[in-house]
Amino acid sequence: MNKAVIYARYSSDSQSEQSIEGQMRVCKEYAEKNGYVIVGEYVDRAMTGTNDKRPAFQQMISDSKKHEWSFVLVYKFDRFARSRYDSAINKSILKKNGVKVVSATEQISNTPEGIILEGMLESFAEYYSAELSQKVKRGLKESRIKGLFTGGPTPYGYDKVNQKLMINETEANIVRQMFDDYLFGMRIKDIVVKLSNAGIKNKYGTEWNINSVSRILRNENYKGILTADNTIYTNIYPQIVSEEIFDEVNNKLKVGKRTSAHYKTDTQYLLSGKLLCGKCSGLMTGDSGKGKLGKIYNYYKCFTKKRSKDKCDKKSISKEYIEDIVFTATQNFFMQIDLKALAKKITEIYNKSIEENLELKALEKELANINKKLKNLLSAVENGIFNDTTNQRMKELEISKKELEEKIAQTSTQSIQPFNEEQIYAYLLSFKDIDQTNEKAKQTLIEMFIKKVVLFDDRVDIYLNSSDDKKTHIKLKEMPEDGEFFDSYLNKKQPETAKGSDCLHLAESERFELSRPVTTLLP
Repeated sequence: MNKAVIYARYSSDSQSEQSIEGQMRVCKEYAEKNGYVIVGEYVDRAMTGTNDKRPAFQQMISDSKKHEWSFVLVYKFDRFARSRYDSAINKSILKKNGVKVVSATEQISNTPEGIILEGMLESFAEYYSAELSQKVKRGLKESRIKGLFTGGPTPYGYDKVNQKLMINETEANIVRQMFDDYLFGMRIKDIVVKLSNAGIKNKYGTEWNINSVSRILRNENYKGILTADNTIYTNIYPQIVSEEIFDEVNNKLKVGKRTSAHYKTDTQYLLSGKLLCGKCSGLMTGDSGKGKLGKIYNYYKCFTKKRSKDKCDKKSISKEYIEDIVFTATQNFFMQIDLKALAKKITEIYNKSIEENLELKALEKELANINKKLKNLLSAVENGIFNDTTNQRMKELEISKKELEEKIAQTSTQSIQPFNEEQIYAYLLSFKDIDQTNEKAKQTLIEMFIKKVVLFDDRVDIYLNSSDDKKTHIKLKEMPEDGEFFDSYLNKKQPETAKGSDCLHLAESERFELSRPVTTLLP
């Protein structure tokens, strides 16, 4: 029995997205047609797919550990995630728990070409998300230029009138008093006590606390400015405290601010979700830290070892070193592929998967059902059966019929468009000469062609998405002990950066040798 759950997400940033009901309808139709038994539903309403801060989604990931179901059905892959990084991580977690993500409208075959196609669809979704984000940013910028308040709860100290902020003098005086009290020696917790004793509540009618008061004192909006997308706006927030007082308070706050000992970066780790420990088979995740001289080091570390050194003693490895190895191997593999033949195969798989518009079929089926019910009620009326209940039911069905007809018309114009070979070929061709500094392009290439990477102390095994299960072996240069990782690199010559396909510094052989013919990718 194929037990499955449905995950549906509706993002409020687009009026053309399928409704939760539409997504659920299509997924259930697909499940019934393909032998899946739905045992649960997870729904996030008005949630973006650009990050994982989705309660139902996180609950689904957590519940997968119970091994009560084996599939997650989604309307489209972009309902799962619009970031390849997050998608890779979470799919890896689900896979470890014996769970596979299945799209009801993008029915991808479990072939090498299908795996590549899935990676391409995720890449397209991420592109769409970035493009949408730019459009939203442009819209927000235009609104800010006009002095309009662009969203979120109205800040304490202000009232919103016709999309503009006006000073609420009662609240503004309390804000000014907070700044004065802190400036003249009161601690934040003392200000909280003072507010509580005076019976003063926040905007939500609840008690103030240290965090909420701290946010007030650090919020530059109160000195009349908003900084967004490297632009300073002075026409949105009317000034409540002077710039001098605000700066003096914040200089004082900085004095007692504690800094984190762990250095955090926004570095993207290209092998996230694919790099496995050769000793314990656990995921190796990206991390960073500082050496004694303050230099920042990025590396991969076994997640099992992070939690318990007794369970695994795998050495960490330099991010740049292992990513260079994998990317060079991927690029060498890619250069040998017949891209036109691959584009043709991918196009066939994708267009076959969208021949049937399941959403449209489900809506049409529902409309036919409503028309049948209306016909039965009309027959009853003709036979003299008519009362208030009959009349009310007919009105409800007529409303439902109109709504469905509108949805059908909308869905017909928004149906999933097929690809052509030229589009796919052009997309694949763009990866021929990737700029070494283009991290996104490198990540996309790795996502499409690399199944997994298993790291041992002396070698790395790279598994490509192919019709066999063979692997490429690459011998590693000697790496420093984990406990000496940072500081040993300060005094030890690091591996040279890979140049093109030359990888003398990465392996014993002069070049990477694929362990099977490339033709296995295409039947």
